[in-house]
Amino acid sequence: MAEKVFINGKELEQKNLIRPLMYGEGVFETFRYKEKLPKYIDYHFERLSKGCEILNIPKITKEDFLFYIEDAVSKSEGEDLYVKIIILSEGNSYFPLKPHGKNVMVITKPYEPIKEEIRLTVSPYKVHSSDPLLKIKSTNYLRNILIKRYARENGFFDCIILNENNFITETSSANIYWIKGRYLYTPSLDNGVLDGISRKVVLQEAKAQGFVVVEGRFTLKDIKEADLIFISNALHGLMKVKEINV
Repeated sequence: MAEKVFINGKELEQKNLIRPLMYGEGVFETFRYKEKLPKYIDYHFERLSKGCEILNIPKITKEDFLFYIEDAVSKSEGEDLYVKIIILSEGNSYFPLKPHGKNVMVITKPYEPIKEEIRLTVSPYKVHSSDPLLKIKSTNYLRNILIKRYARENGFFDCIILNENNFITETSSANIYWIKGRYLYTPSLDNGVLDGISRKVVLQEAKAQGFVVVEGRFTLKDIKEADLIFISNALHGLMKVKEINV
């Protein structure tokens, strides 16, 4: 007997998005498209491909990756855009089975810069450094949603997330760094940190400017002694942190 899906009492005929809808099985990349593709678009493609590989979703070719982005941008209004490309699984709704196909979704909208001061608090929810989903940008975003909502409901921009050992990892949508003298510190990836695109660039640029870059395991006490704290992601770049509530 064939599987049937009903939404609001009506049978859904097109079922190719049921699997990612049920399980959050997909990966994505988000960036700013300001008149042209970002300089580090190859990093985005590589990370998207790695995410597909981990989730066993058939990969997209680089040619298709670029085509879908440029096609969506050409059909959008404005030259400064927020762009999100998502690879969604397609397959049997029995979740242990691997997906046999994929669907590509691209979302565009006018880019909006962050205008508020960046104030952070500590997340009440921790992550575990061995969680494989921390290594990819998965569409299973419930943890990030809860953390970001907690921050907003308590008057902050975002939260610093700790792992099972109380080491700093990142925020719900950005990597975190701090400077003390000529040293730039950031949590190492083995803490349960996303290998951010802007993170790669920040560390490269810091070394080029003569900073000693230290990737390691740090507690909240370490960050309180910083001269400067900032966060970064591929959409908004560097964002200076004005205050941390710890």
